[in-house]
Amino acid sequence: MAVYCAGDLVGVLYTKERVIAGFPTGIVYGDGSLGGMLVSNPAHQQEAFGLAMEVLLAAPGIQGARLRILRFSGELDAVQQLIASRSLDGQFSPIERNASPVWKYHAHLQLADTYEQFLGGLGSTTRHNFRYYRRRFEAAGHKFVEHLSMDELRSAALELRPKSKFTAQSKLAGFERTLDMVAATQQPLAIGLKHRDGQWLSVIGGWYRPGGAVLCFQCNYDCEFDADSLSTVLRAYLIELLIGQSLKELVIWGDTGPPLSRYAFYPATVGVRLDVPTVAWRAARFFMAKFGPHLPRRLASVVQWMC
Repeated sequence: MAVYCAGDLVGVLYTKERVIAGFPTGIVYGDGSLGGMLVSNPAHQQEAFGLAMEVLLAAPGIQGARLRILRFSGELDAVQQLIASRSLDGQFSPIERNASPVWKYHAHLQLADTYEQFLGGLGSTTRHNFRYYRRRFEAAGHKFVEHLSMDELRSAALELRPKSKFTAQSKLAGFERTLDMVAATQQPLAIGLKHRDGQWLSVIGGWYRPGGAVLCFQCNYDCEFDADSLSTVLRAYLIELLIGQSLKELVIWGDTGPPLSRYAFYPATVGVRLDVPTVAWRAARFFMAKFGPHLPRRLASVVQWMC
């Protein structure tokens, strides 16, 4: 949704319509937890967001919107004004980490001024592992590659996908969409580890953002090198690379596990439900709320999200 003022483009709102089993639901959704749902001139941000949502909710076939917004943001203020000025059913609720499979929960890791300072902020075991596995990797004659072309990243990632315990079960089509998303960014991030014989051991794909970077995916050659902790080694190189560029934050897309999960934080976000106040849609939401809990767990969570 594009917003213009006096003929000039002042904002673009990115949302998607939820589709279940090929059927459109009439529910659009947007995730602003990384601040990327609206691209706009800061001077027009709040007004552009409010106007775009107003037009979107008035579009034919649209029944409502489900948004995830940073708790202290202009978007939240704009939604509150929109509810006050229009006849809409609106509801706000805090979003807790891992409370729903519908949203992704991105881990934010603060970086220090130097790599040694960053290591000093870790627990003793984590700090030891960051140093030990990296030294062992280098002593074996392997190397870190700090820049891959998009063709190199795609080729290496597709080669490693079935060998990585985190991506082996993923569907190829979905994984290729992730690769396309990284390739479409303005400043892609692509790094990797190579065995001394030239084969790829691990790759990370993501992108740079103001003040930091996003780690979107990582593939490791786990089936033969699981004991080498390739994930830790490449993330150690990545963190040192970002600190060397004076960047202050690493965001790990879709959360992370130990050990870095112990040092990550999750910005407070609010879930916003906006619904057109028609009798038919209110009735549909009533029946979904009544019978949704009796459905299989994953489907029930989607129905709960809709109603």
